[in-house]
This record gives sequence, C-alpha cells and structure tokens, in this order.
Amino acid sequence: MSVVCPSLAYANTLFYRSGYNVQVIVDDNEPEERLIGRFRREVMRAGVIQECKRRRFFENKQEEKKRRTRDAAKRNRRRRPQIRNGPQEREKAEAATKKKVEEDTDNWDLPQGDIP
Repeated sequence: MSVVCPSLAYANTLFYRSGYNVQVIVDDNEPEERLIGRFRREVMRAGVIQECKRRRFFENKQEEKKRRTRDAAKRNRRRRPQIRNGPQEREKAEAATKKKVEEDTDNWDLPQGDIP
C-alpha cells in the first residue's frame, strides 16, 4: 500500500501498544464520543486497566499464587452449572421433570361415539 504521506498511514486508527493489541478503526463521519467509547471498551476487554491496577503495587510470590488460584476458581465457576440452595431445589427440579414425564405418558382415549 503506497501512501502519499507516510505519517498519515495509520491516521484513522487508534492504537494502544504495551503487550496488548488494541486497535480501533475510525469510520467515516463517526463522532469522537462514539470512537472514544469504542476504544475504551476494547481497552477494558483486553484487560489493560485491570493489569495496570494489579501492577500498581508490588506483589510477592504468595500473593501472586493466591491471585492465580482465585482467578482459576472464577474461570471454573463460570464453566460449571450452578445448583442453587442444594437439596430443596434439586427436589423441586426432580418433581417438575417427573410431572412432565407423567403428562407426556398420559394416553387415555376418548370413548367411541358422541360425547354427552
């Protein structure tokens, strides 16, 4: 791609570089507020703000291990299906499925002829 002015090659692109690849391409006639909002969302999604807050203070090995364990537990919690309030909720769910099965297996026929 040849550009007339090399300094304007990426004039319509906002970058944030420090280990993260955040790039927002400016649309034609897009207001600045919307562009900045999109850029902030991308930065938040990339985890830049969270990383900056984490690096604000020194973290020793024990704190780092605790944080990593906590983060792993958070990720695993999202993957697992949640059972609320233990056995009571399980009983309700089982009763609902049993009732549904009974409704599905109900197969009595109407008597022959006209219904009085």
